[in-house]
Amino acid sequence: MERPIVISVGSGKGGVGKSSLTANVGALLAGKGYRVGFVDADLEGANLHLCLGVRRPRLNLQDYLSGRVKDLREIAVETIVPGTWLVSGASDILQLSNPRFGHKQKIITNLKKLDADYLLVDLGAGTDNTVVDFFGSFSYGIVIADVLPASVETAYGFLKNATVRGLSRLFPGRKDIHEQIRRFSDSRAPGGFATLERFLASLAAAFPAESRAMKEWIAARRILLVLNMVRSREDVAAGARLAEIVKKYLSVNLFYVGYVAYTNDIRRSLRRLRPAVLDGPSAQTRECFAAVTANIEALTRG
Repeated sequence: MERPIVISVGSGKGGVGKSSLTANVGALLAGKGYRVGFVDADLEGANLHLCLGVRRPRLNLQDYLSGRVKDLREIAVETIVPGTWLVSGASDILQLSNPRFGHKQKIITNLKKLDADYLLVDLGAGTDNTVVDFFGSFSYGIVIADVLPASVETAYGFLKNATVRGLSRLFPGRKDIHEQIRRFSDSRAPGGFATLERFLASLAAAFPAESRAMKEWIAARRILLVLNMVRSREDVAAGARLAEIVKKYLSVNLFYVGYVAYTNDIRRSLRRLRPAVLDGPSAQTRECFAAVTANIEALTRG
């Protein structure tokens, strides 16, 4: 088992509760006795610190990338959640919004060396290369969506872009393979493919080793789905439908690990700069987060 277990948390659009879910799942994992680290890798609008009771981190990733701080551990600060720490991003540093490839690799490589049982990496929203590169660099990823059609659609787009980007990065400098992958990424182009399964079957004829490597990479990934702001049984069912679509078109097993019901608990806790599970939430809110966390624990620890 890898240690720490690194879980990237992404979404196709903003405002779906990504940072709040990260904070609450981390708080419950810490309550189970795990050592939990939080990393805010939203390099354009970091706000995870506000969900964890940290008003203004003294140091952040910019200090590390600029060389002012040599060790990533030096910028970690304690959070309001007992036994946890946070490495903060920076919301007001323009050059961090589009970091160089070397900077991304420096962060990704050294995150895996940090001392924790679980490391939760809160990403920016959207599908730009920085976000999907972080999402595809770890064995586990959580994608969060609310139940509105636009959010579900962008969640699928996020997963497709992350898959395409991840497959491309398996073969640096291979323009021939990258051109083949583009045929899948744009299914409407001449010779395009509607599903990843058909694309890989076609690729295997001319590039058997590369096709096999792609299949192995996909099989090794564990992508989890959480729906937020759920109000009805119909909303709950939207997660299962999204998982079916992702399996059909992307050949990715999307594990639907639970949902969070729509209540006022989250808004109230955000105002108090605390995870909702530490803020005396309703039984419904606590049960939702507890179920999601238990499923994440089961899937990541075998």
